[in-house]
Amino acid sequence: MNLSRLATSSLAASLLLLGATQAAAQTKKLTIAGVVFQEDQFMKSVLLGMKSVADKNNVELLTANTANQITKEVEVVNTYTARKVDAICITYLDPAAASIAAVKAANDKGIKIISFNNTLAADFPVSTVQSNNTSLGAGSGKAAAEYIKTVLKGKKTIKVAIINYKAQLPPESNMRQDGFWNEIKGLPGVTLVGEASAPETDNAVKKAGDIITANPDLDIIYGCNTGGTLGSVLAVKNAGKKIAVFGIDIDKQMVGFLQSKDNILQATTGQDPFKIGAMSVEFAIKALKGQPVEKMVIVPGMTLTRTNPAAIKTFAATL
Repeated sequence: MNLSRLATSSLAASLLLLGATQAAAQTKKLTIAGVVFQEDQFMKSVLLGMKSVADKNNVELLTANTANQITKEVEVVNTYTARKVDAICITYLDPAAASIAAVKAANDKGIKIISFNNTLAADFPVSTVQSNNTSLGAGSGKAAAEYIKTVLKGKKTIKVAIINYKAQLPPESNMRQDGFWNEIKGLPGVTLVGEASAPETDNAVKKAGDIITANPDLDIIYGCNTGGTLGSVLAVKNAGKKIAVFGIDIDKQMVGFLQSKDNILQATTGQDPFKIGAMSVEFAIKALKGQPVEKMVIVPGMTLTRTNPAAIKTFAATL
């Protein structure tokens, strides 16, 4: 037997095997996990954005809802880590502390971490895609300031209440609240008479209702998120009062309230959840391919106000 020919054949076979292995690795279907913390229109739209990019790129998308429980968030991340997904796109319940360890462990095992909706207090996530929460609050605050200057012009005391979600996400809620309040606090007569934390609609109806009962001459309620805004509108309806509501987030129900003849919801500032979700998966795919991605991306929001019905109608057509 010709040993030289045998060695050459063995080398050729090895190279073919290596090439096949590399080709298989290159064509391996990527698996990306998308993790949200509640089931509302915003988070549903985020997942739709993720799915649109995943489908377009032949990526397997796994999704989970942590149901506002930090223990479940940790469990979900650990499960995806054990499953060896390629990337995790996640919004956190405690980005300053309790959320860090699980995603750090995933990152240490080579899983790409993409943060969306809020920022983890660590530098290892590949990218963060979110809105500027202070700017979102300011958008509705500017609309409220205009309402105060026109509709409530000349009133000596203007009573304002805020329904936030500090019990759920303190930093994010505080930024939205401060952004709003800073736009109106310097106006003559403006006084904050009530504040409560209620991230979900049912609880917000009760909390806002309690504030209305304690302040029957209330002028304005500001909801810092979807639940707080919708709950405030429903509480005003229940009370039969003439109280203006300003809020955050935009969905079909919000648009309906803006177009309603009851004149309760005056303005709301929304994020672009579909784009946030889409960009999160897009960046995960790029990072897995070794392509550069931006470390921080701020997705602009938009304010819809009752005084501009044409803009509301145009946006409604896109839903």
